[in-house]
Amino acid sequence: MKKTLMVLMIISLFGLLSCKPKIDEYSDDLPFVLSMDGDSLKILQLTDLHLMSSADVNTQNTLDIIDDLVTADDYDLVVISGDAIVSYGGPNAFVNLIDRMEALAVPWTFVFGNHETDHFDYQGYLDKIENTEFLYFKTGPEMTDGGVGNFRINFTKNSELFYSLYFFDSHTYGEIEEYGNVFPSQVDWYETHVSDDVVNSIAFMHIPLRQFISPTEYEGTFGEPVCPQGIDTGLFAAMVAHGKTVGVFVGHDHSNDYTTVKESILLAYGRKTGENSYGDLPRGGRVIVIDEFAVMTTYIVER
Repeated sequence: MKKTLMVLMIISLFGLLSCKPKIDEYSDDLPFVLSMDGDSLKILQLTDLHLMSSADVNTQNTLDIIDDLVTADDYDLVVISGDAIVSYGGPNAFVNLIDRMEALAVPWTFVFGNHETDHFDYQGYLDKIENTEFLYFKTGPEMTDGGVGNFRINFTKNSELFYSLYFFDSHTYGEIEEYGNVFPSQVDWYETHVSDDVVNSIAFMHIPLRQFISPTEYEGTFGEPVCPQGIDTGLFAAMVAHGKTVGVFVGHDHSNDYTTVKESILLAYGRKTGENSYGDLPRGGRVIVIDEFAVMTTYIVER
């Protein structure tokens, strides 16, 4: 891998931990800062891995799919957009994923989906991520009902800020069997930062915003009804108002991989990656490219 990593932080989030981490040890609000050598920023989104135990054949096949997808190109970052683990595997399955991703020696990150904590709490996963070299993850600052995993990654080129990435916890389940949603405190957190942004950004979360529902025009596969966040708490409206975030990338609905544009913002599903996930779409991922002029393009790759 040719990319040169530079983390401009006073304290390394993971490398200096001497004991099992607690959630508050990951809670600062400083962005990670990574440098890129090339003219373009290239990101691979994987989603809905649904890993179980190491004895599960589909889990082993999924890890091999990840190998093939990540090594097929030279990526600046790999993003796993939720439901990496289903309840049967839990934190031990997460260890298998960490080992595989770290062996690939590519910067990577993740957001939690709605299944990781079916039978395990967040701390069970956080306990497994100490001593990682290539993982860039934070729980983020304390906020009311903010969840676990609200943070930013900034990319620089020639020592100047080039592009920003926002990561949100879309939670698990809401009231009356609705899926979870980004909370108002997270919207406030986003607005606090985006109001000062001097470059454009994209955002990642697991559960689709309600703006994904019933697109009138789209590209890709619209294979099932959208299962969106239960409540619209204003994140999309904030993105439109500030005019800096140009794309939102999600997972969750395994038979969808479409993109649609709404109020000049690209709404995009990733392609499901896991062999244990339902649906007939071939396993793969989504590539996001930000070119030297900060113009975004995206496309699906299959194994």
